[in-house]
Amino acid sequence: MIRDFLRAIGPASWAVFAVCVLLLFVMGWCAATAPSRERAKQDRAVEAANAKARATGTASHDRAAADRLTDLKINNRLEKERTDAVSAIPDARPTAGRVALACHRLREQGTRDVDLPAEC
Repeated sequence: MIRDFLRAIGPASWAVFAVCVLLLFVMGWCAATAPSRERAKQDRAVEAANAKARATGTASHDRAAADRLTDLKINNRLEKERTDAVSAIPDARPTAGRVALACHRLREQGTRDVDLPAEC
């Protein structure tokens, strides 16, 4: 019965059947590979974003290093200026008021009168 049906189908019907089978195969292949193509597209987008972030990160690190170097130079110059300014002040004895204040603070901290310096 099936043989009779297969013999009854003409060449045009076989061609249509072959085209339908081929079309179904192509549609199935496209449906099966669509997720992997989409995933590959997303992977390329992520790679591009990562490359951009790395480039931006490198540039910002370079700027930060340059800023730190500039700050270090400025801080060293200011420290030298402060040291020079302090060195330029002539040595002098403290005033009587400063001595009295220092003695008062020592007494408040509990220092005995016998342990106080002679200036007090």
